Amino acid sequence: MNLSRLFCLYTLLFSTTLFADELSTLADAREVTDKAVALFQNEMIVEGYNVLKPYWPLQTIEIDSLANQTGTQWPMIKQRFGTSIATEFVKEMHAGKSLARFVYMQKFQNHAIRWVFTFYRPRDKWIVNGVSFDDRLELLF
Repeated sequence: MNLSRLFCLYTLLFSTTLFADELSTLADAREVTDKAVALFQNEMIVEGYNVLKPYWPLQTIEIDSLANQTGTQWPMIKQRFGTSIATEFVKEMHAGKSLARFVYMQKFQNHAIRWVFTFYRPRDKWIVNGVSFDDRLELLF
C-alpha cells in the first residue's frame, strides 16, 4: 500500500468519527467532499462513497450500487483520459438557504472530469442530496 492510499484510508477512518453523522455547517459538508474527492482521485471509489454514506439518506445498497457503477466506468475513463494527476475545488453555489453545491475538477493527462456534490438542509443539518461526475467542462464556467 503506497503512502497516499494509506493517508486516504486514515482520512476515511478519521472523518467517520469527526462528524458523528451530522453536517452542521457547509464547512463540514465541504470537508467531507474534499475527502471523498481525494479518495476518488486515488481510484478508491468505494471508499470515497463510504465517506459520504453517513450523510446520505439513501439506502446503503443504493449507494453501493452507485459506487459499483462508478467503479465499472473507471477503466474507460482512464483509457480515454489517462492517469489522474490532481483535483481542484472549482466553486460553491447556493440556491436559497437550503441547497448548496460543491464542484470539483479531476485532472487527467488528456482531459478532466467534473464532480458535483449537492447538499440539502431540510432543517438544521446538511445531507447529501446527489453526487455526479461527467466530462462537461463547459459547465465549469
